[in-house]
Amino acid sequence: MNFFPAGSESKVRVILTRVLALMVLVLFLISRNRIEGRIQMSLLDFAGLVCIIISAFGRVWSSVYIAGYKTSSLIESGPFSATRNPLYLFSLIGTVGIGLASGSILILLLLLLCFGIYYPLVIRREEKSLRELHGAKFELYAGRVPRFLPKLSLFSEPETYSVKPKMLRRALLDASYFVWVFGAVQLIANLREAGIFPALFRIP
Repeated sequence: MNFFPAGSESKVRVILTRVLALMVLVLFLISRNRIEGRIQMSLLDFAGLVCIIISAFGRVWSSVYIAGYKTSSLIESGPFSATRNPLYLFSLIGTVGIGLASGSILILLLLLLCFGIYYPLVIRREEKSLRELHGAKFELYAGRVPRFLPKLSLFSEPETYSVKPKMLRRALLDASYFVWVFGAVQLIANLREAGIFPALFRIP
């Protein structure tokens, strides 16, 4: 049963996601995680950095295929041959990276909650548009390729591919978002360690 009027559910989800994201930011700014060991934090930072690198590379790689063709063509090659939503898959990996870099299990879980509230709605909306645009061709694609978790045995890529430079430039800037957030998390953590940015309480 849908308790929201038609068209309002997406607005509610967007608002809720933004409120949760703001709460996560405030929580990180005024709190300190319980992990004390430098080795443990270094391992978390390294794991977070690996996730961020994978996320940034993956989003650029995916955007090479889709930039400028998102609505005019049904992309079925490259990362889109293994999963229907590689951009969002790599965004999830980036989200995990930021959560790990924060050093807080609570913040990681809250970030995943934000992702879980917002992105499934976006995916459903985009798939509805693709069904309307491509009809049976999209149905065959959706029946063969998983929606989110990749099936690597399906992977295929062309020898050459035409890329639109303007759209690729936008994709590069978009992919850098996770890198900037990761850097900001590290900066805040270092300022806190130096006593410049005090924490009011501890969180798990």
